[in-house]
Parts: sequence; structure tokens; C-alpha cells
Amino acid sequence: MALIKVPKRAFDAKVMLQSIRLARALGRPLGRPRALLDFEVELTRLLGLFDRDHYLSQVDAARLGGLTPLRHYVEHGDAAGLSPSPLLNVRHYDAHWPDRQGVNRLLHFGLCAHFTGFSPSPWFDADYYLRSYPDVGRTAIDALVHFQRWGWREGRNPLPGLDMRRLLNGRPELRMLKGGVLSAFASGELGPLLQGGDARGRSAPIARAAPAGPDLREAAVWTEVQPRAWGAAPEVDVFIPVYGGLQETLACLHSVLTAPVRTPHRVVVINDAGPDPELNALLRSLAARDLFVLEQHRGNLGFVKTVNHGLRLCKGHDVVILNSDTVVYNDWLDRLLAHAQEHPRLASVTPLSNNATICSYPETLADNRASLELSHAEIDRLAGEVNKGVHVEAPTGVGFCMYMRRAALDEVGGLDERHFGRGYGEENDWCQRVLRRGWRNAIACDVYVRHVGSVSFKGEALQRTREAMKTLARLHPNYQPDVARYIAQDPAWAARARLDLARLARQSEVRNVLLVCHNRGGGTERHLLEENERLVSQGWGVFELRPASQQGALALLHPGLFGLHNLAQVPLDAVELLTEALRRLKIDEVHVHHLIDFPVGTADLLVRLVQALGLRLRMAVHDYYLLCPRVNLVNQAGRFCGQPSEDDCGRCLAGDAELQALGPIRAWRAQSRALLAAAHSVVAPSADVARRLAHWGLCESVEVQPHEEPPSAGPGRHAQVAAGRPARVLVIGAINHVKGFEVLAGLAQASRDQALPLTLGLLGYSSDDARLAALGVQLQGRYFDHELPQKIDDFAPDLILIPSIWPETYCYVLTAALASGRRVAVFDLGAQADRTRAHSSEHLILPLALADRPEALARALIQPLLAAVSTEPGFAPGPDSAI
Repeated sequence: MALIKVPKRAFDAKVMLQSIRLARALGRPLGRPRALLDFEVELTRLLGLFDRDHYLSQVDAARLGGLTPLRHYVEHGDAAGLSPSPLLNVRHYDAHWPDRQGVNRLLHFGLCAHFTGFSPSPWFDADYYLRSYPDVGRTAIDALVHFQRWGWREGRNPLPGLDMRRLLNGRPELRMLKGGVLSAFASGELGPLLQGGDARGRSAPIARAAPAGPDLREAAVWTEVQPRAWGAAPEVDVFIPVYGGLQETLACLHSVLTAPVRTPHRVVVINDAGPDPELNALLRSLAARDLFVLEQHRGNLGFVKTVNHGLRLCKGHDVVILNSDTVVYNDWLDRLLAHAQEHPRLASVTPLSNNATICSYPETLADNRASLELSHAEIDRLAGEVNKGVHVEAPTGVGFCMYMRRAALDEVGGLDERHFGRGYGEENDWCQRVLRRGWRNAIACDVYVRHVGSVSFKGEALQRTREAMKTLARLHPNYQPDVARYIAQDPAWAARARLDLARLARQSEVRNVLLVCHNRGGGTERHLLEENERLVSQGWGVFELRPASQQGALALLHPGLFGLHNLAQVPLDAVELLTEALRRLKIDEVHVHHLIDFPVGTADLLVRLVQALGLRLRMAVHDYYLLCPRVNLVNQAGRFCGQPSEDDCGRCLAGDAELQALGPIRAWRAQSRALLAAAHSVVAPSADVARRLAHWGLCESVEVQPHEEPPSAGPGRHAQVAAGRPARVLVIGAINHVKGFEVLAGLAQASRDQALPLTLGLLGYSSDDARLAALGVQLQGRYFDHELPQKIDDFAPDLILIPSIWPETYCYVLTAALASGRRVAVFDLGAQADRTRAHSSEHLILPLALADRPEALARALIQPLLAAVSTEPGFAPGPDSAI
């Protein structure tokens, strides 16, 4: 087959798509030519989005008829409505692109829909992804392909409000779904699948769908909607241009006509010759009942001309232009107009919305598709409470819902029909024109209006926006710098943060605790999850403080809520906001689990806050970060450092520029002592930790609280290895350097070089699986904690080795190893030695020196396991094997 390439330009892709359709039409009398099928299969493959595992989760491999999954999809699966990729939602795609003329959906996306900015999944927003992760944009990899192959595994988020890292940490069983984690995305049913939440009470976000509720085409829905009887002349006209989107338009009208507003107003609807006869008939029927004034265009004038027609109809009145794909709530109009009445030089006022660029909430500059834990109406109510009377000035309004003062309209005129065609950019131009005349534009932070977005233009939206930006830059050279400055300063952040905080406060209980921890996962995160579950079961409200992704900031979270974007980037110096947050959340206790990755000064801030508010501070020690920023007491050479002098510690840290920037070790430990001294209680999971903290004078009174009940010694499975069979040794966990990677690699190398009777396995993963596999280590793959007993039994080890070279403070993996009944080997340091020694004398406590002597270590492991050492060919115990 000739070299095939996926077109990079829209024009070339369009030509290729038309060529495929033409070839099909010409070949139809003879059936689908084999060469054309081969071409379509290869081109579909090159798009990089076909997911074999996902596809096979929908069809039995035995029914492929000898075809590869990809070819089966092209020839049969697409016509049967099967999804080729977890990020191609068939129903979503067909709703927007019903006429593909036989071209499979994936190929149609690559040659057509992709170039319009359309997302084949309601769970993925390419613009947001590229804006959030600029490193992806610097590659030649498509955003959708990047997320599907790598992004979700790296914890990158596909759209605002959907935090993949938190989702997978809270619901690890998603990784076990047939077809992979992302298979839950394919149907758009991820939200309903997870609506029960997890042990922490977490619920998942639900991708935005069509407006829920009754069928607004039914007459019964409108029976109780009556004309307004105002006692005074209308003060403002609410003008709604209409073209398409039947359900969205009816939802908009119903919300406007039933909202409990007090301001006398008139509703004006202009139908710009919309193509939907059912919508047109319903508009005429409702207007006949005097619910609104209806103007009907004979021909389509386009959006801007329609708006100007409406502005002329509303002559003498202030106007609110309201898109037909919006929904308003509560006394929205009263609050919106209050800003204009109090500030007579405001020419425009725009509310907050889920989808309105600089007015967007919870995340600004985003289409917030994921549903939150409360309704849009409740968001609006909260905004009215916590931001009452608050507005910020902006260089522009946003036209989905924008108040326009008549005096400003009379001074600068209406929208610019010549430059802005059927829409996009016209309101920005108008706002720039009024600014030049001394008027101002504002965002009302106490009003929230839902906006679906791009119903009329669909895939055209992105292209129209790009063209509008070019025109704006030409007409108003200062526009883009002004907007960039506004975005950088983000004056609406405080108002959005208050709204986040109001949502958080709804989760408060009678007693509430703030858990402070890093984002690195591991045993500390597992303990945090367990603590969370325990506290929730006791009736506590649980909140979290984490290091933010933005340097120098904090993230205030709740484990059950998504979309707290504004509290996820709280500057360390926002002391007033943090103080208000702790008060509003009714925090009683602060439990600090770890401060690594937090901004410098966080410890001092926490001490000031708990002392100022009279809160209890509890410190939980999970490693040696308070003692040394290297965390694990492993020096620059990668070895356990023992108990060096402070001068030696200083020299060690001086060899690392990043750690050296943290300051002298004496100052580091002085800060740790101050934090521990301020705590009402200090707990650690093992006596070894308590001893080391006391030795260094950090804390004399540490309460030892193991994370779990110790596993029973019980009857062990310690049968010796029969002659002629190699000993089976299993390592479990995420094995990096401090967890003993070089120990395991050295064992494997020695076993292979010396032909020792030893079979090594790794259950979990390592920092270099390929190297271990090349050395003969049997990789058993990753696991979930609840799977460990069975997976250990499946490997049937004679011994489980915990090769950590640092003094573990607890070690969850050791619990599973001891509970398995197998013999366990550890080095003689830390909690691993204390716990293993206390469990049974049958286990092996090995000198740490053997970590650097792999052959001697191998013999030390093998000798106690063999039934008749002298009969093993090639094995002689040697002096180093005696323990």
C-alpha cells in the first residue's frame, strides 16, 4: 500500500473525505472495494485513537470472524454502533454529526469534526487540556490522543471539575473496568456509575447533558405560566434572539417567564427565521397568550442584525440580551439591575456562568461541563448570599447574558454589523467602544446564569471565535492586552473563592477536622484515607489542605467535592481568607500528616492559625521529613546515613542545590521543633520513630499508634524447599531506590551469574521494570490492596523479601506479608525490623550490610529455605550465609 498520511490541514482533510465518498459511490455497484477498505482501515489506525481493549470490551473476540479488531470496527462495528475509543461517545457524536454518509465515526472525526474544534466526548475539552498543559501543545501529539494514551495515567484532567488523580485515588476499582479506566467515559455514564461515592463520601462529577426535566414541548408545562401584571411601566426589556435549539430555547423562556423577579420588565423574542417548524409554532402559540412579544423574520438576518433589530424594538429602555441557550434563576434580574442602578456609569453588566470565559465559574476561562454537588439554581442562590452587591470591572462583557444601558447605546450605537457577521466578538467590540467614551463594564458576582453554549453554531464556534479575535485586534489594539492584564490580575477570584467556600461550608458537621497532607500518595495517603473513613463514621466533617499545583499556594478541598478550583490555588499570604475558611467550616482540630511540597512558611502559618482560633493541633509523623528534607534518612550516595552530626547533615544537603535552598539544617530542625511543640499531641506508627525523634531532640513525648492491628502469627506456611527446586522469593510494592530496587536487581544479577537456585518475583512495579525483567525477575503486575492475599498465593513464594534500605516508619506491605503466613525477610533497621521481630522468630532479620553484597544476601535468603543444602548443585553456604 502506498504511504498514507493523516492530513494536517482542514482543506486537505476535506478533499480526502470527499475522495473516499466518491470512491465509494463509484464502487457501490461492485460492493466496497478491498483496496478502499484497506485504505480506510490504515487511515483510521493512523489517527491513533482506536483502542483495542476498549473495543473488545463490547464484542466477543470469538465473533470477529478472523478480522483484527480495527478492521472489524471499520467493516462492521461502526455500523452496529460500537465505540472505537473510550473518548468517542457514539450518542454524543451522532447528535452533532448525524450525516456521515457511511464514513466510520472515528475517521469522520479525524477528517472533519476534529478541524471544527468539536470533542467526540462530553468528557473531554481539548482547549482546556492544551491551556492547562502547555507541554502537550509543544508536541505534535493531538490533545485527545495524548490524554487517551498518557494523560489520564499522569493525573491530567480532561475538563474543568474532573480531577483524575483524586478520582482514581478515591475509586481505584475503576482501573479494573473491562476495557480500561476510560471505558467509563465512552457511554457518558461515568457520573451515574459513581454516584454512590466511596468510603470518603466522594461523589463523581457528571458530564453536562441536555437540560433535564419535563418535556417543554408539552402544553401542560405552560398551563400555569401567566402574563405578568406589573403595577408600573417596564424598566427594562429582556431580549432573546432565537434561531435553533428547541429544548434549550424553551428552557430559557420558561426560566425567564417563571423567575420570581420584582423588576417590571418586558420579554421580547425575535425568531431569526429558525428552521425548526415545531419551535416556530410553539413560539407563536406562547406569544399569542401574551407571555412575550414575538417578532418573526421572514429571512435569516444573522445574529448581529437580529440583536440590532431587538435594540431598536426596545428603544427607550435598558436592555438585557439573553441567549436562547441560557437558564436564569431566582430573582436574577433584580440583582443584575441593582449594580446598574447603584453605579450609573456602568454601560454593561454580565453575571457569572458555567460557560462564559472570564465570567465562568467554578473555573474561569473554561466551559465547566461537569455538574457539581448542587444545582445551578443553588449556585445562583449562594452567589447572591456570599457576594451580595459585589461586582468587578472588566474590559468587556460577555454576550450570553448582558445588561446594556440605554444611554450608552444612544451614545455609541448598537452592534457592529459590518465587522462581526452572524456573531462572536460583537459584544466585545461594543464594550470597547463604550470604554472609550468613559463608560465602564462590570461582572456581577452575585448572579449566576447557566449557559449551554454554541447551540446554534456547534462546530463553527471555534472558527468564528478565532476570526472575531483577529478583527478585534485590528479595531481595538488595546483589547487583547487589556484582557490579558485582567486575566493575570483576576479580580473576580476572591468572589469565586467565597462561592467555593460557601459550597464547602455546606459539608460541615457538628465537629470538623482539617487534614493536612501532600499529594504524593503512598502509605501516608493510604493512612489518610483510613483516617478519613474513621472520622466520617464518627460523625466528623473532614476537609483537606494540600499543596497547590501553583507554586507558593495551598489547596483547600473536601474529599467529596469536585470543582473547588478557586480554593485550589489560595496564596499563602491570603491569611484573611484562610482564617475565614476555618471559621466558616467550623474546624475544631487540625491534623498535620505531611508538609512536603507545601510552600515555605506553611508550618508557621498553621501554628498562627490554630493559636489564633483556639484549635487543637495533632501531628502525625509518617517519615523523617521533620528531621531532614531528604525524608528517608538516605544520603546523597543512596545509603542509610545512620545518625550523623548536624555538620555532616549540612555537608550532605550542600551537595544538592534544591535542598540547599531550604536553608541550614539547624534552622530546619528548629522550625520542626516549634511545630511539634505547638501540637497538642504527636503520634507515630512505631516506637523506632519515637526513639529517633527523641534522639535528635525534636520531641520527647510521642504516642505510638500503629496504623493497624498487628496480624496474628498463626500457623505459618514455612515448609522447606524440596531438593532440586529453586526457592521462590517475592518482593511486593512500588520499588524505587529507597525501597530496595538495587537490592532486588543485585539479587537477580547474582542469581543469574552464579546459577543460584532462586526464582525472584515482583508483585507491583519498580522504577525500571524493563531492567528487572531482563535480569529474570518475574513481573506479576500491579495490584489493589484487597487482591494481595490471592496474588501472593498465586505466586506461592517460599519467602517474602522487604528490601527497604531506610528505616521504615510502618510499611503497609509488611502487614500483608506477615498476614500471608509466609516467612518474611527484612533488613535490621526501622519499623520493618521491629514489627517482623515481634511477629515471629521464624522470620529473617538480616544485617543491612548485605544490601551491598547481593551474592551473600542470596545465600542468606536461600539457606534457611532448603531441606538439604548440601544436595543443591552449585550451592555452598559459605561463611556469609549464616544468620
